[in-house]
Amino acid sequence: MSAPKAEEIRAAVERHVELWNAGDKEAWLAHWKRVVPGEVTMEDPVGTPVKRGWDVMGEVWDASPNAEWKLGIDLLQVCGATGAAVIRNSGTVNGESAVIQSIEIYKFGDDGSLHTSTFWDLSAGNEYAQWTVETGEAS
Repeated sequence: MSAPKAEEIRAAVERHVELWNAGDKEAWLAHWKRVVPGEVTMEDPVGTPVKRGWDVMGEVWDASPNAEWKLGIDLLQVCGATGAAVIRNSGTVNGESAVIQSIEIYKFGDDGSLHTSTFWDLSAGNEYAQWTVETGEAS
C-alpha cells in the first residue's frame, strides 16, 4: 500500500468540503473511509486530545454546528503525501454570524493512515470548542 498521490489528496479534501456543506454525514464518513483504509487520527485543534478512530470521527460531525456551518477552501497545497489547506469556516457561533479561518494539515501514511492537524482559535467559545477540549486521548 502507498499513500495517495497529490491529485488524490487534493480531490479528497475538496470532496470532504463538498459533503460537509451538503450536510451528508453518512456520505462524508464513507468518503473518508474509502480514502483512508487504515487508522485515522485528528488533533482538532493541535493541543487538544487526539481523536482516534471512525467512531470519534462520527462524533466530530455530531458535535459540530453542521446545519449552519459551511466550509470553503481558500488555499490548498499538496507536497508529497501531505496536504495543507486554509479553510474558511462560516456560520453561527453563540447566535452571531462568524467566519473562522483554520489551517488543516492532512498527513497520509504508506500504511493507509491519515493524521489531521488543525489550527484554529479555541477562544471562539462554541459547543464544539468545549467538546474537542474534553474528547480524545491525552498526549
